Amino acid sequence: MADFEIPAAVSNQILGMAGKLSNQNLLRIVGLLERFASIDWHHRGIAAIKRMIEEDHQGIEAVRRIVQRANPQARSALVNAFFLGAILLGYKRRYAFWQRHQVAPPGTLMISPTVRCNLRCYGCYAAHHEPRQELTRQEVEGVVREATAAGTNFIMFMGGEPFVVPWLLDVIAAFPKTAFLIYTNGLLIDDAKVRRLAELGNAAVAIGIDGLEAETDRRKGPGAFRGAVAVMKRLSDAGVITGFSTMVSRRNYDEIYSDAFIDTMIEHGAGFGWMAVALPQGRACEEPDLIPTPEQKAGIKARIQRLRQRKPILLVDFYNDAEITEGCGAASLTMHVNVNGDVEPCVLMPFAVDNIREKPFTEILCSDFFKGLRRIRESHPPGEQTCMWVYCPREVRDVVHRSGARPTSRGVMEKLDELADAQDG
Repeated sequence: MADFEIPAAVSNQILGMAGKLSNQNLLRIVGLLERFASIDWHHRGIAAIKRMIEEDHQGIEAVRRIVQRANPQARSALVNAFFLGAILLGYKRRYAFWQRHQVAPPGTLMISPTVRCNLRCYGCYAAHHEPRQELTRQEVEGVVREATAAGTNFIMFMGGEPFVVPWLLDVIAAFPKTAFLIYTNGLLIDDAKVRRLAELGNAAVAIGIDGLEAETDRRKGPGAFRGAVAVMKRLSDAGVITGFSTMVSRRNYDEIYSDAFIDTMIEHGAGFGWMAVALPQGRACEEPDLIPTPEQKAGIKARIQRLRQRKPILLVDFYNDAEITEGCGAASLTMHVNVNGDVEPCVLMPFAVDNIREKPFTEILCSDFFKGLRRIRESHPPGEQTCMWVYCPREVRDVVHRSGARPTSRGVMEKLDELADAQDG
């Protein structure tokens, strides 16, 4: 296991240069990280970063903004828990697990400890998960412990509203070498939580915002926008790595990709943005007008590229970045443990066979359901992939039926049938 440990000398060298991120220092940092690259994907990514540095790409300016605003604890976690622990050395741990079990754990594990929420957002993807139970602190710590032992070192908390759970930050504190991301509406984050997050350092926060004030308040409720951007600014000022998350719908499409929206996020301290496209699940099953039109979906890639070239913020495009990740990540790069303990291939694909209350996490990874979805990913060129719901719903339906997977959110089986039948037609 010594090969998987993060050398203190390397970490200290990188952190020593973090205060002055000239292009020369950035290239030195990338060179230090490159020592731990072990697969072609790592080397191609590092080569791309070097080109971006040499071209003064806005993505590099975004990295500077994030690092310079981050406090020492957050900078240390960004280097040790995320870049080294989750991506570079994390891959080696996951490969070692694969050698023992012939299946690789996901790089990212999503966990929804609750679906309770202080808001009732129009179109919420989680609205139709049955809140019969919540995950206990012991269950969450148990699955995080199993996952990190297997090599998964990036944990996302979502919901519901994660901060409804009183022990959320205690769990994060229990795993100081693990990188966390919390999706939240932000309205339950008080000054005490801001201080605690700043002290911990290993949790970034993505604040849910769905446009400028009128659009966000229309979807989430009066005052939601002003409350969210105020919390974002307080977190960023405290040195917590902070960004936004949004659901791109037919209604807010133009606004989300506008200069006015992105500039507002940057102004309030956002260093990154997670941009997910509304899919047919949750309340979107009953409100299909939320789902972007085919013409809108076709235009997303160009709009994202335009913003990436011009704005100092890291934007993640869930719809098109499968090309970067070499395919849809459901059941391979990601998995989701929902409020009832069901393990789904992705938070946006609510089907499950197994439950963490019935099987160890390592056994669940080997299910026929997940194996079938991984075969779909492997059978399509990465450049042709978006979300499996979109590009091959018939194949997904076949795997669901063959494996006996059950829907975990009302209406999704009917929607999958509708999409698969349309593909057949």
